[in-house]
Amino acid sequence: MSRAAQLTIAIPYYSHRDFLVEAIDSVLAQTSEDWELLVVDDLGPEPAEDLVAEYDDPRIRYVRNEVNLGLAGNWNECVRLARTPWVTLLHADDRLLPEYAARVLAATEKVTADVSVIFTDASIIDESGRPTTTAADLAKRFARRLAHDHPLRGDHDLAPLLAANYIICPTMCLRRDLLGEAPFRASWRFVPDWDLTVRELLAGRQLYSVRTALLEYRRHAKQQTSLLTEDSSRFVEEFAFLDEMGARAAELGWTRSAHAAHRRISTRGHVAMYVVLDLLKGRFAAAREKSRLLADDLRAGRRRRLGADSGLGA
Repeated sequence: MSRAAQLTIAIPYYSHRDFLVEAIDSVLAQTSEDWELLVVDDLGPEPAEDLVAEYDDPRIRYVRNEVNLGLAGNWNECVRLARTPWVTLLHADDRLLPEYAARVLAATEKVTADVSVIFTDASIIDESGRPTTTAADLAKRFARRLAHDHPLRGDHDLAPLLAANYIICPTMCLRRDLLGEAPFRASWRFVPDWDLTVRELLAGRQLYSVRTALLEYRRHAKQQTSLLTEDSSRFVEEFAFLDEMGARAAELGWTRSAHAAHRRISTRGHVAMYVVLDLLKGRFAAAREKSRLLADDLRAGRRRRLGADSGLGA
């Protein structure tokens, strides 16, 4: 089966061996066997070669990097090492639902030649694997989307994605012949996946949405996104990203997308929510830092609008 496989499910791994077991088990539970599994250990503190070897399955490969490549670097290494036309980056703390491979592979048979990414919906679980949700997850449900499977293209579909990044990274299945071996930009610490999908749409390619939850996305205190939210670094990066993508959209005349990037309602709302949470938890310095960041961004937004109204700039 593995010689003819069309899909590599690659797990970029660093730590949490117990979560890794759940991730691997979820791959083995797939209803389709048209896959290979690749675990790429980014020189983490908890090597897992022995754990993977216990499965004694020729479809599973384990690679431990000689140096730490970082988040985007290890994602690119997963893509580079894949031997199949399509590759999914299953995060080591998440779980695929049994129909994921079958549904994604079915989608690859019917998408057009310029579709570079297929993605699915996801459900949210907590550290113990129980269903949960967050305010940010609830907000993303209001993004303007069709209720059935559909392609995304152009200004009309990019604008909601810039307003709220509703694509869950480990649901994404990447087409290697279009994206190459290093599709993620290492300059981004937090948004390399958002950056990829937005750049693909700006380049005139399409994404394809499978509107079924086929992955369980785990939110817990030790995941990288949570750690980055303890200070303002995550939001500083998101604002910089939206500035860059808004400018690119404006150059193309994609006014909806440029407007969504400049308004950045979701990111601003997320910052405001964390200001309140920091205050409630007594983290007053952190609350002040985020408050200043939000105030500065709102002032910059007003300056942009005034410039646009006066004909001086977008």
